[in-house]
Amino acid sequence: MTGLAAVLLLAGVAIALLSLIVVHLLPTGLNPVRDPVSQYGITSYRGWYWSAAGGAAVAGIGGVLFFAPTGGVISTVTIVLLAVFAVARAAIGFFPMDAPGSGRTGTGRTHNLLATAAFASVTAAAFTGAGALHDAGFPDASAWSTACGVVMAVGAIGVLITARRERLGLFGLTERIIYLGFLAWFVLLGVLALS
Repeated sequence: MTGLAAVLLLAGVAIALLSLIVVHLLPTGLNPVRDPVSQYGITSYRGWYWSAAGGAAVAGIGGVLFFAPTGGVISTVTIVLLAVFAVARAAIGFFPMDAPGSGRTGTGRTHNLLATAAFASVTAAAFTGAGALHDAGFPDASAWSTACGVVMAVGAIGVLITARRERLGLFGLTERIIYLGFLAWFVLLGVLALS
């Protein structure tokens, strides 16, 4: 089971990261500091966004399998949080964000709910996962898990601030901090699963 978890974690991160790098290099006209990652999903390059979301979902499933054998309440909470993340990331490509300056739609609201569920659940999972890792005898990995959770939390606070103050033009950067945190966390879990 840990072998499969490692494969899903590391393959999912590789797919997500490669897709994100490619779509950031394409001539989309988007600004990574200002524009959300989801905005790539409403361009002609949306396939790369879908691939990144799918890769993250695969990594989330790998995380579920990673924590499954550890047992205990805190592991169960972490598994539920990762399942929420995986489902939200798998579904988000079917609910594109509303284009900037356009009216609000039900699809756009669903997109925002899925993004919030994904980011909140994976951030919380890094913190609860730190407890599970510590209880399983991995104090160093527990500290790194907490550090990844802190990175995601800082990004989430930044998203909340910059979403309300659009003139700052930093929403995209703060959102990408969340991505950095959860991709790094999944790499940590994948390496642990291999060892």
